[in-house]
Amino acid sequence: MRAHFFVMQPMAGVHFLKSLISAFIFAFLCISVANAAGSQGRRVALVIGNGNYQQPLLPKLKNPPNDADDISKVLRNFGFEVIERKNQTLEGMNQAIAEFGSKIGGSEAALFFYAGHGIQSKNQNYLLPVNASIDSDASIPYQGINLNQILDEMDNGKSGANIVILDACRNNPMSGKFRSGQTRGLASPGIAPKGTVIVYATDPGNVASDGDGRNGLLTAGLLTAFKGKDLTLDGVLTVASAEVEQASGSTQTPYINGPKTLQKNFNFHVTVDPGPKGIETSFWNSIAQSTDASDFEAYLRKYPQGSYTALAENRLKKLKPEQQERISGTSTVFDGNWTVSVVCEDVQVKDKFAKGYSYSFMSEVKNGQLKGQLGQIGQPSSLTMVGTIQADGKAEISANGLSGNPESTLGQLSRGSPYAFQMRGTFTQTSGKAVRLNVRPCEATFVKN
Repeated sequence: MRAHFFVMQPMAGVHFLKSLISAFIFAFLCISVANAAGSQGRRVALVIGNGNYQQPLLPKLKNPPNDADDISKVLRNFGFEVIERKNQTLEGMNQAIAEFGSKIGGSEAALFFYAGHGIQSKNQNYLLPVNASIDSDASIPYQGINLNQILDEMDNGKSGANIVILDACRNNPMSGKFRSGQTRGLASPGIAPKGTVIVYATDPGNVASDGDGRNGLLTAGLLTAFKGKDLTLDGVLTVASAEVEQASGSTQTPYINGPKTLQKNFNFHVTVDPGPKGIETSFWNSIAQSTDASDFEAYLRKYPQGSYTALAENRLKKLKPEQQERISGTSTVFDGNWTVSVVCEDVQVKDKFAKGYSYSFMSEVKNGQLKGQLGQIGQPSSLTMVGTIQADGKAEISANGLSGNPESTLGQLSRGSPYAFQMRGTFTQTSGKAVRLNVRPCEATFVKN
């Protein structure tokens, strides 16, 4: 190789050295900015909420779909690209995990959140899809998603931070039914990828509450923590843990496993200036799910030639008539035929026990008025359902009829005994859900045909 030598005069050398230093500083700043942009760049989350379980041994859970909705909304506000899935089959969960794995490569943060039934077998943790059918220890690996599958995807992705949150230690009625015996709660995690924090709703081997409100206790605690000032992972988990302990009367304490330095260093709040384009995108993301026309009018005033102008104009065309209906208190957006599925769980009040039951029938909504009929009016095993759906989707429903199987009534009432109850719920244009307000836990699910 030919060598090149340079001979400089003293003053020329000084000028050359200054130029070299300036160029080095400029290059260093460019690299620093690029690294900052990369480290504060992509955040990817997979959020799954399973509640509509089909196997009798796995009780339906009312809160996980709500948990998924609420956690997804918060994470989007923190700059995460969210893959949100609810009531997933085994195939659906595998597809979502594969999509998650394909997106997290080199990201700043990869976060996995799951709410639903979880089970341990032979010291392995499995997350259960809604179509799981488990009748033995041997069937568990084929019917559930092994937590290690998610951890392997994270390990391959080499994200700057890996966060796994499982609000999944819901009370498991199969506990003790299998030879392993250890089906209560989740097992302690094994070796996790470097830079991984794993959070359980409660201690390994213990069970967690589904919550009496809209969310599971851990999810509710996280949602409270995300509103606080300390948005480091450590700060969020500290507040969430305190909320769970208070709400459970200290019977449930979240379990946190992972490096403390990561917990203290990772911040959900993005502090880097996103620039004009990023500000516009944040503005749009904050209103994308809004049902208020004024939000999209505000966007168009600020960004008349923006990236989302066409979408905003289309949303306005749809929302303005709906808001006018909302002002008048009536709506026709829910009109049509709906399939109603009612599920009532087993219940015991003092010494009275009633078996659970389920049934489906058709209903019709016209001008916001719901009417549904099961069986023949005046005959045993009949139910008449009437209600009003407001323009904002809130619904009040009354149900009455004559009982069928005495074993499904408290006190073993004779066949043909009258009964009545109230339900309250919410509707979208394609689905709805309502819960019974008294005596026993019942849930009605509505699907528009």
